[in-house]
Amino acid sequence: MPVKLKAVFFDAGGTLFRPFPSVGEIYARAASAHGATHDPELLEAEFHKVWKKRGGLSSLGTETNEEKEHAWWYSLVREVFEPHGGVQSFDEFFKALHRSFEEKELWEIYPEVPSVLEKLREKGFTLGIVSNWDLRLPKLLKNLGLNTHFDFLMSSSMCGATKPSEKIFREALKCARATPEEAVHVGDTYEEDYVGARKLGITAYHLERNGSENRSIPRESKISSLGDLLDLI
Repeated sequence: MPVKLKAVFFDAGGTLFRPFPSVGEIYARAASAHGATHDPELLEAEFHKVWKKRGGLSSLGTETNEEKEHAWWYSLVREVFEPHGGVQSFDEFFKALHRSFEEKELWEIYPEVPSVLEKLREKGFTLGIVSNWDLRLPKLLKNLGLNTHFDFLMSSSMCGATKPSEKIFREALKCARATPEEAVHVGDTYEEDYVGARKLGITAYHLERNGSENRSIPRESKISSLGDLLDLI
């Protein structure tokens, strides 16, 4: 008999919600409030360049706290702005910027998300978030009104490991009281979500929004909307 699915895990950013309208636009608006004019597209490109160079949140290491994360983001944002003229009164600017990313106004929940989560809950699945995110994630989920949809959340900062590490997925399985065969993970990044989950034997679906396509992934493991998930599980 096939193993019955018990739990569904979701990545957060790019899967459930996204920065709105973009990181570059948010940075540019915040800088404008402090007298600095910047091109949002340039800041967006610079942000992704710096993020990739650092290897994302994995560079925080296995132990973190709010102070360490604040310093990490301070350094990253300064590196993004420096090639483009910087921002005067940077400390004051960054304090406001960093705090603002906890607020719902800077994020857009993808349209299908609430109904999909409700239908999965009706089917009796245990729902969890497995995300490379800092310690602000619980507050952000609450502000977005998404926290009540989930039985647990497992962020990289909470467990001391970033996807695709097996540790974060093992911790999620413990929270769900499920085996790898009883779980599904959905995310929009190839290495972190698809490869990371499959290494542990968790069924993985790669979310490809906006017509993006990864040819390394079988067609049956791809979805273009979370709504597609309802027909698969």
